[in-house]
Amino acid sequence: MKQKSIGLFAATFLSLGLVSAGSAEAITFGLHWTGQTLGYQVKGSFSYDENAVDVDGIVRKDDLTSFDIAFIDPDGNIFQKFFDNHLNSPEFNFNFDTNTKQILQTGAWNQPNGISIGGERGEGVNFFSAPDPMADLFPDDDDPSPHVHLTDWDNEFLDLPKGFTRGARPHLDIAFFTRTRSEVLNDPNAGEELGQPLMATPVPEPTGILALSVLGLSFLWVKKRST
Repeated sequence: MKQKSIGLFAATFLSLGLVSAGSAEAITFGLHWTGQTLGYQVKGSFSYDENAVDVDGIVRKDDLTSFDIAFIDPDGNIFQKFFDNHLNSPEFNFNFDTNTKQILQTGAWNQPNGISIGGERGEGVNFFSAPDPMADLFPDDDDPSPHVHLTDWDNEFLDLPKGFTRGARPHLDIAFFTRTRSEVLNDPNAGEELGQPLMATPVPEPTGILALSVLGLSFLWVKKRST
């Protein structure tokens, strides 16, 4: 399968509004997540107007001015991407605490402390949160085990490997915040790393739109799958 680098992909994100040379009130954060079982990645960025945030300090769907996301397979290939995901997905759910600089994702996918981004649940490639383990996964522990999934609900990408197959349906990848990789994979040699939540990293305020495009999009310089 042929691969090619995607400098043009970054330029496309720029042209579609990932970043802008707007006022000082516009705040931009990069997004990054790495799966616990196979190493799938989620990368992108979001922005909001800091003067429009509610007094509780939480940025939610209606507060976003942009939200672009790319899903990347274990080989570093982008296999699906969404521009302005907050505008074109009815089930989109995103909540960012400006006080702690953390994305809320320990609750159910449709709750104020949960997340659901990408495609539609049950239909597309979707990244979502769940507060509890599957019923038979950790039978000796009654405490909730918050985690996030990356799921190809409609098996659109049949050539992609599945990283977590126990339970009701296979997932491309998963991350348990309070469980080690060896526990999740039921393999004592798998390692003691905990699953990673979706992380937000501030993008430094640039002196111009070109500088912002370099700073804000450097994390998307990956290989693109082509047929």
